[in-house]
Amino acid sequence: MFAPLRTLMVALWVTSIAGGAVILFLSFAWMSWASFAVAGVLGLGLGIPAGIWSARAIKREDPNWPPKRRRTLRRQHS
Repeated sequence: MFAPLRTLMVALWVTSIAGGAVILFLSFAWMSWASFAVAGVLGLGLGIPAGIWSARAIKREDPNWPPKRRRTLRRQHS
């Protein structure tokens, strides 16, 4: 199961960094497919760690965040 906060933060960071890189590259008149590819790689390379870090920071600094729960396996009754 995925973590909604972490997924949201990673998506925000990746798209923000990649979008900023695209704007920067296009403003320097680098208009080719390579500029979009480099922006995507930058977004993934920098955005994933930043998103995970920020999600952990939110959980760590919020006193009302629920503590970690032990996951239990549910039996399916037939």
